[in-house]
Amino acid sequence: MVGHTDTGKTRTSNEDAILCLPNLGVALLADGMGGHSAGEVASRTAIDTISAILKQTTRGVSPHERLETALQAAHAVIREKARQSIRCRGMGTTFVGIIIENGYLHHAHVGDSRLYLLRDGQLMAVTHDHSLLQEFIDQGFYTREEALEKVSRNILTRALGLEPHITIDYDYLKINQGDRFLLCSDGLYDMLSDYELGALLGRQHEVEGIALDMLELANARRSKDNVSVIVIAGF
Repeated sequence: MVGHTDTGKTRTSNEDAILCLPNLGVALLADGMGGHSAGEVASRTAIDTISAILKQTTRGVSPHERLETALQAAHAVIREKARQSIRCRGMGTTFVGIIIENGYLHHAHVGDSRLYLLRDGQLMAVTHDHSLLQEFIDQGFYTREEALEKVSRNILTRALGLEPHITIDYDYLKINQGDRFLLCSDGLYDMLSDYELGALLGRQHEVEGIALDMLELANARRSKDNVSVIVIAGF
């Protein structure tokens, strides 16, 4: 398990935040939004709050309960910080995180940061974006190709901190031998195709090299956003 985050080639600050806790089987990634440095505050608040709770609830509590409790707490803390500070008004953050336990990968997400699985050479998105673009596709208004041309990519329908109440998407899957996982922000998958993500993730290299190669390719294409990557392998 290894993670890297980078400002990218256009932005002057990094509003993404990541954390890997291999000993706990935990990986967390958040992509903040908001004026000034508020996005950075939101993503860091989410990672700090969620990681603190996950560290405290390792015994006798199911991964689902741990993730739900941690994300709801982060949502409340972000909203309170936004209430107290004019600079932070309207801030929010996406989130995707996993807990690996007893041969299963448990995942929770809000927004459009993603979890991918590479299994038997096939890449699949495990999470489903909470975005206006995805809603138009789901409702049949546009094909994916049409939506990418006509709908803004960065209008979220769900994010930590934005609305009074938040619904967390949670699921789990059994890990098979040879599985590889990728958590990433839109700064990565907007710059690389699914084919490229799958090809890089499937290379017989150490996860450190895979993660750095993904960042390098996104930056070589002049990524317009911050880029964050967490690669998990070795099963």
